Amino acid sequence: MAEGIVRGKLKVFFGAFPGAGKTDAMLAAARRIKEAGRDVAIGLLDMHGTGKEKTAAAGFEILPADASGGLDLDAVLRRRPEVALIDDLAHTNPAGARHPKRWNDVDELLANGIDVFTTMSVQHLESLNDVVAEITGIPERETVPDTFFDSADETVMVDMSADELLVRLKAGQIPVDHVEQGPGGKFFRKGNLLALREIALRRVADVVEDEVQRYRADKSIKATWKTHGHMLCCIGPDTGADHVVRSAARLAQQLEEKWTAVYVETPGLQRLPNEERARILRVVSLAQELGADTAILTGNDVCDTLVEYARDQNISTVVVGRSAPRSFRVGRTMSDAIGSASDRFDVIEIGMGQADVVKAPSFKVPPLPFPRRTEKRVRYVWTVLASAFTTLILTAMTPSFDLANTAMLYMLTVLLVGVQWGRGPAIVAAVLNVIAFDYFFVPPRYSLVPSDPQYYLTFAVMLAVGAIIGQLAGIIRFQVRVASHREKRARTLYEFARDLAQLQGTGEVIQVTEEFMSRQFGGRVSVLVPDTTGTLVSPTSHGMSNPFDATTAQWAFDQSKQAGAGTDTLATNEHLFIPLKSPTRTRGVLAVRPERTRDLMIPEQRHQFEIFAALVATALERVHYMDVARDALLMARIHSGELQLQLERKKPRDLVDAALASLSGVLAMHPVTIEAPPELPPVAVDAKLVERVLASLIGNVAKHTPAETPIVIGARVAGDMLEVRVEDSGPGLPEGAEQQLFESFQRGENQPARKGAGLGLAISRAIVEAHGGTIRAERREERGARFVFTLPLKRA
Repeated sequence: MAEGIVRGKLKVFFGAFPGAGKTDAMLAAARRIKEAGRDVAIGLLDMHGTGKEKTAAAGFEILPADASGGLDLDAVLRRRPEVALIDDLAHTNPAGARHPKRWNDVDELLANGIDVFTTMSVQHLESLNDVVAEITGIPERETVPDTFFDSADETVMVDMSADELLVRLKAGQIPVDHVEQGPGGKFFRKGNLLALREIALRRVADVVEDEVQRYRADKSIKATWKTHGHMLCCIGPDTGADHVVRSAARLAQQLEEKWTAVYVETPGLQRLPNEERARILRVVSLAQELGADTAILTGNDVCDTLVEYARDQNISTVVVGRSAPRSFRVGRTMSDAIGSASDRFDVIEIGMGQADVVKAPSFKVPPLPFPRRTEKRVRYVWTVLASAFTTLILTAMTPSFDLANTAMLYMLTVLLVGVQWGRGPAIVAAVLNVIAFDYFFVPPRYSLVPSDPQYYLTFAVMLAVGAIIGQLAGIIRFQVRVASHREKRARTLYEFARDLAQLQGTGEVIQVTEEFMSRQFGGRVSVLVPDTTGTLVSPTSHGMSNPFDATTAQWAFDQSKQAGAGTDTLATNEHLFIPLKSPTRTRGVLAVRPERTRDLMIPEQRHQFEIFAALVATALERVHYMDVARDALLMARIHSGELQLQLERKKPRDLVDAALASLSGVLAMHPVTIEAPPELPPVAVDAKLVERVLASLIGNVAKHTPAETPIVIGARVAGDMLEVRVEDSGPGLPEGAEQQLFESFQRGENQPARKGAGLGLAISRAIVEAHGGTIRAERREERGARFVFTLPLKRA
């Protein structure tokens, strides 16, 4: 975006299905703002071949289309209307256009300060694409990223009932694309339309909820607005917390509401035994398993922290556990305290139930190392020395100081001790200083019984003030420590996310993750990703050397659940294995063995490991789709004739070695034999592209054959061509599939969709043919498959 230009605003007219009236609604809204004096022009209007564009656009300026009849982006930029109307946001532009998608065109218009009105249907949302395809049975290839859709300044739901749409469809009032109609008209079945309408309404509700949150933040509105159902479950340190969580989960399910479970860690709760902290962490994990969002909060007061969080998140219903009955109680219960904080909260109190049946992880938490214990004791030694030193100084200056000043200096010592070493040492200092003040300075000196009984009041005040000072100093010290920790954690996450955002390959993501996390947390960190057979491997060779570790890691990947240290699954392992779950699939496993095993028992630290895992999963997902996009763009360039080969003379053996180097992790379980004589003449090729062909063919062996299947790579001169073959002794090719394998989106027999995009062999054929060669697949007579491609040795 050019400097000084304010980004334009995006308004999306969103519908559940084609024919809901999105374009009409967009035009009606545009007429209203045009009548109000705004400059409006139509960049593109798509009436689906009905020829009604001129009638629908009456009164608007229509900008010229490009040569293919699509949006002429440069024409809109030259005209620079205040508002541009651009239909069908998800449309794919023809080959040779500046951007591959129309939403990219819209993004450029917004960056140049032009407001845009546009339309789209729910089946074009990227995150819902597979869901809609499962419902309708028709895949949608034109999609818009959710991030771009969510960036819209305003989203208008254009709604219509399923029955009304079917009536209009039957009357021929809605043009239907042959793909949307599908075999037997299955897209426009009433059940499909009802499901799509529900999905669209829920998605728009999420968008509106975000808009409400932004508005409340902009206007600094603290009051809770009950605009949607959302429950907050409070996880306490007492036994029975798992019962509260399960009850909240059932209630949320019955009410069909979103719910969040939070645990507040105060200075007092930080001193809980490790077994108690482990039990609390397990309850937090239980809430996640039951579908809750979870958060670990820190604060001095549990009630105040919960209320502030509920207000920030606009949550009006709070679920807490009932406090244990006591014959004598000082202060209010948690439910009373939350209820009195605001009359807008609905507080639900859950009975205690039975004691926790959730068990803490079974691995043993090692005791604190001796230096840590010594450090705690040394604080009290220094406290005693500080009180003794103060007494010596005051004794030397007694003729110059009266008792009031002596008492004030003792109080100053208490304050300094509290700031430096916390609440406990400050209270000890207060007691020691009162005793010293009484014994050495209050008459009669060197006696603990004062001559004037009024000094007892002085002693009481000194103790009370000392205790209060110690408490406040401890709170300040805790807040400083928490603030410092949060700042460090935020900086660490920012730096890590920034580094990941700049990476373009899976190997780079893994290497940066292992180096960064090992440096930040100490210990050992490994990122394990599946090879083409689904077996976890370590591209950086930092994988599991212990077979038990590898088994645990594979279980965590296959089940998409955490395992190892700090969990209930294979808990005797020293590593914690966190699955790298992205929106589409599990991308691998993050293996963490911290320097101190007890770090796994700190809820906030454990939560940070999970955040890092989420960032890594997102990065791996991003680079995967970057590869897919590069494949698709490369295929388009090859077919359009725009690809210019960067020819250089290379020896065949060098090409093979480069391809094998890129597959080192994939081929770890496959013996490779190379039959390429070094005297073979060099061939003029685009080295990177031919290496990619070899890598694709060799990688297919690992994908389609069991481990330990040998691979043979051979090369020879055949007339005026170089012939390269890749063969194996695996199960072979399906009957009659030799040529189909080279078509786009074709895979081997029994290969699930998650194994790849299906473009590898198609691109290989396109690259070979662009070089003037041929490629074929064969079934070996004995067993296995053979892929053979040729390249010309001499070029005209």
